Amino acid sequence: MADLISASSLTQAPELISELNGDPVDVFARIGIDPTVVGKDDQFVPFSSLAALLGLCAREFATPDFALRLAARQNPDILGPLAIVARNAETLGDALREITNFTHVYSPAMTTHLKVNDTHVAYEFRTLPRRLPCRDHITELALGVTLSTFKMLGGEDFRPTRVVFAHPAISPTEVYATYFDCPVEFDAPANLLLFPRGLLQRRLPSIDPLAHDLAIRFMAGRDRDTSFTDVVSSVVMRALPAGAAQLERVAELMMMHPRALQRRLAESDMIFETLVDHARRDTALRLLANRSVPLATIAQQLGYSEQSTLTRSCRRWFSVTPLTKRRELTTTP
Repeated sequence: MADLISASSLTQAPELISELNGDPVDVFARIGIDPTVVGKDDQFVPFSSLAALLGLCAREFATPDFALRLAARQNPDILGPLAIVARNAETLGDALREITNFTHVYSPAMTTHLKVNDTHVAYEFRTLPRRLPCRDHITELALGVTLSTFKMLGGEDFRPTRVVFAHPAISPTEVYATYFDCPVEFDAPANLLLFPRGLLQRRLPSIDPLAHDLAIRFMAGRDRDTSFTDVVSSVVMRALPAGAAQLERVAELMMMHPRALQRRLAESDMIFETLVDHARRDTALRLLANRSVPLATIAQQLGYSEQSTLTRSCRRWFSVTPLTKRRELTTTP
């Protein structure tokens, strides 16, 4: 399990902070999130940082329902390929089963399950990190977005029969009743959104089999182990410029023990040092292709203290010097 979530989960957060007379740049800096990644579904931010941001805003802006307000502003398309495959499933039940199968693509730090009985379906949401600040707030954001997703799939008339939270109420109970338009309970054993079983058979209005298959193919290639390697790579890429791409530091950022991180990578036939080397090589290729980026800056972005280290690495990766590789990448045939 990795402490990460797609940066698209931050969509509309800066705008809501501004409306509450806050400074989003200051808030993001205090939490340690780069505001330039907001809304990008191909980048990750720490799951714990998103939770901390929700709690900070709720407290400092005297807005206990900050997470629900943010959820109300977010389009289900923030789920990226999850939203594509769900929109183009044949039935609501098919869509929800595929969402639960691939939740880890959006965030390996959370999981969802469908529990079906004779009359009702319970859609369960759980957060996986053992130590998580403001867990209650991120749970409310998740179930708020879940409601929007269900309405996208089942129609605006979709209405849960009951919503259940494992935590005590953060906001006045009428806030929840208004948002979910159904009875809401607290201090329960699980976080659930319940609805009639018959809705599972509701056919979805617009089906694009090609879009559905492409999204499934994309996500099927990112099983839990592959996704774990991807998110470790994402952390390493962000840690390189600060010279923090060491096993202990990356493990700390992901709230894991270094040995546990190594074991999980080994399950995907990967070792940490190789992953870091790949990240440096990919970054070097991208920056060498831009003539305006000095070699000294490239060395710094790779976490090297000396430019000579960049030269040695380029000879090992490409069998040429950085300048020669740059000419290869930038010379028009």
